[in-house]
Amino acid sequence: MALDYVSTSKKIVDAVGGAGNIASATNCMTRLRLVLNDEGKANDDAVKAIKGVKSVIKQGGQYQVVIGNEVSNLMKEFNKLGNFSEDAAPAAGKKPEGNPVQLLFGFVAGCLTPLLPAMLGTGMVKVLLTLLTTLNVMSATGPTYTILFSMADSFFYFLPVMLGWSIAKKTGHSVPLYMVIGALLVYPDFITLLGGAAEGAPYGTFLGQNCTYLFGFLPVIGASYSSSVLPMLLMTPVMAWAEDFADRVSPNVLKAFLKPMIFLLICTPVVTVALGPLGSVLGQLLSALTTLLYGTVPWLTVGLLSAAMPFIVMTGMHYALIPLFTNNIATLGYDVVVLVTMFCSNLCQGGASLGVAVKTKDVETKSEGIACGISAIVAGVTEPAMYGINMRFMKPMIAAVAGAGASGLLAGITGVKGYTMGGSPSIMSLITFIGGNDALGPFHSVIWGAVCAAVGLAVSFGLTLVLFKDETPAAEVNADGIAAANAAMAGEEHVKKVSAAPLEIDSPMTGTLVPMKDVPDEVFASGALGEGIAILPTDGKVVAPCDGVVAQMMDTRHAIGMVADNGVEILIHVGLDTVELHGAPFTYHVKADQEVKKGDLLLTADLDAVTKAGKKLYTPVIVTNSDDYTDITPVEGTEIKAGEKLMTVK
Repeated sequence: MALDYVSTSKKIVDAVGGAGNIASATNCMTRLRLVLNDEGKANDDAVKAIKGVKSVIKQGGQYQVVIGNEVSNLMKEFNKLGNFSEDAAPAAGKKPEGNPVQLLFGFVAGCLTPLLPAMLGTGMVKVLLTLLTTLNVMSATGPTYTILFSMADSFFYFLPVMLGWSIAKKTGHSVPLYMVIGALLVYPDFITLLGGAAEGAPYGTFLGQNCTYLFGFLPVIGASYSSSVLPMLLMTPVMAWAEDFADRVSPNVLKAFLKPMIFLLICTPVVTVALGPLGSVLGQLLSALTTLLYGTVPWLTVGLLSAAMPFIVMTGMHYALIPLFTNNIATLGYDVVVLVTMFCSNLCQGGASLGVAVKTKDVETKSEGIACGISAIVAGVTEPAMYGINMRFMKPMIAAVAGAGASGLLAGITGVKGYTMGGSPSIMSLITFIGGNDALGPFHSVIWGAVCAAVGLAVSFGLTLVLFKDETPAAEVNADGIAAANAAMAGEEHVKKVSAAPLEIDSPMTGTLVPMKDVPDEVFASGALGEGIAILPTDGKVVAPCDGVVAQMMDTRHAIGMVADNGVEILIHVGLDTVELHGAPFTYHVKADQEVKKGDLLLTADLDAVTKAGKKLYTPVIVTNSDDYTDITPVEGTEIKAGEKLMTVK
């Protein structure tokens, strides 16, 4: 069943503390990545219970909601529920949670995630060109190849520039200035200078390395920064400090040019003399370590990493491995640590999920197992299989890990290597294994990669059939062998309910009635948040429209939520975009979880202050769980007073 993006988005927003608690929102291939002002307001259990949500992960200051390969469609509706930035920081004073390693990996992943579309797209073009030239369909010296390869290789060549953009966006600093530092590292004359080919330039040695000199005395070691990520990542705290320092010391009248000049004059020596070379050395050490491990015990290295990869994915740290991949490709020409291990792991998650689909009698689980298995095997998107099926039943996860280990062992023994990034590793990414200049030939890794895939799928699928015990009660299976719908199943929507008696909801304010479709705000007018009616108030007092409990309060005090005694959920939102007023015109007169009676004063609003701030006074009164009821009928008329009948819910 297709996911209801509107309903799911609304439920997620509510469960994490409302739109006002979301500092920023973005997504990767499978996860909604939120930065919350206060993670304490998020109800993890409520988020996990939402249909379509596979899991919740808190990593590196992010609140990650795992959706699967439908997350990009969900994000379109999610963004309609608030003015969510992609790069805003959490509220002042809030420190990201997690240990230093988690925070570091979370930051690296956050910087590299926005670059994935370009990385995957250009990587696949390289794969296509490799295939066409290997099969002699296209000449590697022709203009078509040169143009396409230049486009595809440009991303990796100018990766420091791209990182400058994403780091600045992530940290909330100047994008152009950060990009300039990245551009310096790949500027042609700078590369020529470091290569020792600049005519008339002074050269010498420093720490046993060839170098030239900045300002005549600072040694600049020769290094290659094309396709590098570590120098820019190491420069992040320096660039942040330099921009803040330059801003403080620059007089306002001169700041337009003095601030960027100071920033660049500070960062250029640091990146060329210290952190750039340090990043290059660290990259070489990582490559040497990879070569050592892979050269000494390839079967154990790839096998263990393949088996461990699901747990790395669970932490959200798999994107933080991209620097290792790019470094290996740039220095070694191939990668096994990321491309091959994820290939083995992803396929086995799919194999285990398909095993559950074959073994179970429950029609819903069978359908989910097939969909999740295909998603993992064909698209490399494993979170639905991992969280929706394998972790849910546990024993299939054991089978998936065993299959990945077996597949990885064989891949290590036979020397399977990946030569470029081509999307999330899946059966389709076998073509990224084409390449290599050794005696084994360009198709060696493809052939053995296919064999490893078959072994991994066979082990994970077969072991799941042995280990997994279907617990679908016999009473839930009808004569045709089809499992009856089980509303208690994780992720299943609750059954639509009807009130025993209609509930009359009174008007919380005095003013003019406005049909919801006429409210000049698409989110409210579309009914995305639920059915109801709006009021153009003439009095700032907001009273309880029925007996119930105060269920939702905002730091910005511009809205309040109630749950009526019979379960009707009501939201009163005073004004449009009034969250931007940061609570100034509003005063609460109740507390969270307080029981109230019809007519009790909930909050007051300074309507004049709201109007002077340029905000419209339309106040939607919404039944946010409208789907639970068969009919919501607003009263007819134009004028209404607080306490008069506003709508009937039944």
